[in-house]
Amino acid sequence: MGKRLFENIKPRHSVRIDISGKFDKIQDTPKEDNILCKVCEKRFAILEHYFSLKLITIHNHSNQKDKFKIHSDGTNNTLECLNIKKEALMLFNYSLIWKVSISSVYEFLKMKMPNSAEESIRKFLDDNLKNTHSELLENFNQINNVPAFDCFTFKCNATNEFTRGIFTGYEFAENSFGIFLVDIIVFLYIDKERVPEDFSIIKNISTKNALISLATPKEWKVLNNGPLRNIGK
Repeated sequence: MGKRLFENIKPRHSVRIDISGKFDKIQDTPKEDNILCKVCEKRFAILEHYFSLKLITIHNHSNQKDKFKIHSDGTNNTLECLNIKKEALMLFNYSLIWKVSISSVYEFLKMKMPNSAEESIRKFLDDNLKNTHSELLENFNQINNVPAFDCFTFKCNATNEFTRGIFTGYEFAENSFGIFLVDIIVFLYIDKERVPEDFSIIKNISTKNALISLATPKEWKVLNNGPLRNIGK
């Protein structure tokens, strides 16, 4: 998730910036070994493989209109994924959020949920990640122990050299978190009262399908500038 998913153009490196403003070129994304046992790693891998294919489809949504529907309130657009259940995206998002929260790599040091929230998500994942692809698909119809949080997924509606995103995760407000994965951003709000009013279009869409907010390049730049504005805090 750290490298750009949908293009193969230069530069083929990232730039890591520390709190003092110093930056270094890095040739690979951060790695952290032995967080999970092999059995649990396999359970995560099955879900990640499922979404590796779905993300390509989502990226090309304009060329596969039979699989998607766009909801608009005149200003904001939300992509409804007709072939992806909302529970599937929920499970995927929480798997990313939880692993980022328990990680000790530099890029995610400021992304640490309260222990109670972390444990709630851990139990949710343990109950719903499966050992086979078929079991995972079947379980999308009977997801258990869903955490009582609000989670939102964003992507840019364009892809070019100016729409590359940040790779990091941090708590940008009390009990409000963002993980920035170059082409995708996931926001988590543990406190429902902190959900921005602008997100109401997403919450008001009644559907069993996965929803992804589409940001314009200008909006995408604003979203990704958030971590940079907070780098000195």
